[in-house]
Amino acid sequence: MFEFVSKLAEMSLRPNARAEVRKKGYKLAVDAEEARRKREDNLVEIRKNKRDESLLKKRREGLQSQHFSSSVQVADIEKKVNRFP
Repeated sequence: MFEFVSKLAEMSLRPNARAEVRKKGYKLAVDAEEARRKREDNLVEIRKNKRDESLLKKRREGLQSQHFSSSVQVADIEKKVNRFP
């Protein structure tokens, strides 16, 4: 009975008001604020992961270059030592 009365009241509204009533009743299970918050949290998580990956990559490159430069230094020292009788 209540549905019939609400439908009857909805029909008597002007077209714009009827559309507003339909929009308000659409997807009541999904809260717009909660959905927005979840999207923002997801974006923050993605940014954090990307930043962490970038830092790890820079650290690895730094370690590799240090290792390379130290091995070059060791080779130079060995060459200098071998020159002396």
